[in-house]
Amino acid sequence: MSADLVDSLSAEFPVHVMCSSRWPIFEAVELFTMSLGEKEHALAGLPDDACDGVSGGVLNWRQLRQLANEWSRQRMALGVGLDEERRRSIMRAMVTAMGVVLDNWDKAMQECPIGCAFLAGLEGSIEIIRSTRGFAKYSNALDKVIHEGLLSAVSCGWPLGYVLAQLSDMNKGKRYADRNYKYMRNFADLDLHLQELSPLVRPPDSGQDVSTWRRQGARKAVALARLPWTHFRFLLHTKARHRRRILREALQAIARLTSRRATKSRAMSGGVAVRRHVALTLLYGSSWIHLLERTVLHLERLHFAWPLLVVSIGKDAFKACRRLQQKSSSVRVGCWRPNTPSQVHRFTIIHILLHVGVDVFYFDMDTFFLKNPLPTLLSQARKGKHETMFSGHGDGDCINIGVFYIKATFRMTEWFSRFLDWYHEHQYEIDQRGLDVMLGSPLQTPEGELGVAFPPENLPKVRVGVMEDENEVVIGFIGWYGHVSRMLVFHWCNSPLKDKWEEINAVYDAAEAIEAWMPLSLAMSAVSTRHFRVLPREPSEPWSIAATGKSPLGGPVWRAIATARQVIEAYRLPKPLVRLPCN
Repeated sequence: MSADLVDSLSAEFPVHVMCSSRWPIFEAVELFTMSLGEKEHALAGLPDDACDGVSGGVLNWRQLRQLANEWSRQRMALGVGLDEERRRSIMRAMVTAMGVVLDNWDKAMQECPIGCAFLAGLEGSIEIIRSTRGFAKYSNALDKVIHEGLLSAVSCGWPLGYVLAQLSDMNKGKRYADRNYKYMRNFADLDLHLQELSPLVRPPDSGQDVSTWRRQGARKAVALARLPWTHFRFLLHTKARHRRRILREALQAIARLTSRRATKSRAMSGGVAVRRHVALTLLYGSSWIHLLERTVLHLERLHFAWPLLVVSIGKDAFKACRRLQQKSSSVRVGCWRPNTPSQVHRFTIIHILLHVGVDVFYFDMDTFFLKNPLPTLLSQARKGKHETMFSGHGDGDCINIGVFYIKATFRMTEWFSRFLDWYHEHQYEIDQRGLDVMLGSPLQTPEGELGVAFPPENLPKVRVGVMEDENEVVIGFIGWYGHVSRMLVFHWCNSPLKDKWEEINAVYDAAEAIEAWMPLSLAMSAVSTRHFRVLPREPSEPWSIAATGKSPLGGPVWRAIATARQVIEAYRLPKPLVRLPCN
């Protein structure tokens, strides 16, 4: 009875969905497999689908199975590590086998589905980390085997239980996966209901098509964007009553931030707001708390006109945001604390904002604005009739999500709802890659092959623009080319955290030192680079600067400006960027 129940339930879902589940399904299967392995000497024999009897096949399946078992048993939990040379020998053999199977996939699947499933699990784990474009092929191979009977599949002599447990860890990082914390997600991270993600639209009835519900939400968003603010505020406060804290506080923050007092730049015509908008950033944990107030004060210096909503992940981040919110500031600050500590909430709050008709400008905390980017960004969006604008990746043919703008239009709102649905359903996917592909890869070169597994079909076509990423909105470790006077945004992105904080603090020190005299960008443009130069380096080496003489600049203010200029100049390239395919 237990075996039938396990097999029937496992046949109901795709393997990649079960892998992503919070339930340790395949971790339990791994223990079951280990138990079988310890008793293998007592088994009467192997079933035919172990493929030991296949002769003249694409490869020696029996030999591969033995190697796979030797490798996986040592990796699982039996306590004895493989000799390094032996481990490498086994890995070389399995890599060779994978190449042969890929070249003869259809024939191999006919000869030994279970052996192909084992290799598919290994290659699928690699694809998830590298690029999910080819993952669907391997996932489908696993589905074919598992849906015919999970327990029989893991009991036939191949270490399928191990590779399933490894695949299951790709979005958790508990045992096998060593990935950036930003890519570790669970289904429970997105803990808002449909009526909370789109709070002014009734949830779909049991028989209603979800696409119809999405279009209703998009139409409502467009209508809300045209409401006078007093009506808009009344509607949001009404919807916030008797709701869970997570939605109530979000709607209250939105109403507060979109008031006439908070949004100085919005023109009014006959009492009707032209557009409502907020800037958005993510404050993750306590590490970045020290930077939040400096960021807001710097926005004030730049005459940044949009209010700022801070997605505060964790108690410490929320307390720091609330303290700042209570201070008098020309940039009004609002705070929203989701229930789960996940990066997904920069997207859940955007979904809510778009569905109440509010435009969004998002920026990471490790960006620095040399100038107010809004005038240039909004001008480009108007001229190009873009519904969304993203920063580029400099040397790659894909977007970067450190800075982006989304307008609450009908198509964009429906599109974003489709994206969030896909992102939630595929826990192993990376947000930036998914956004790029679903936006049509606006920077893709002819050689580009960036893709995702199981992309949604029939997405609304939205008009997307890309910010200039060679000199205006740049990523530090990639480099930039041009002149500092043209630079709008500098993004540290993947720089080591210690270097990142040191350099970010240096540019904020300079901005605060010069604020009484002139804008930072003007002061940095005035500093001569004759007195320092960037030393030549190999691509894998860190940047370094050498003094070429005593600087004539006197006083702490101009020394701070010179230091900030050196920080930025350290990432300058001697020639324009070459855009290569992203992966």
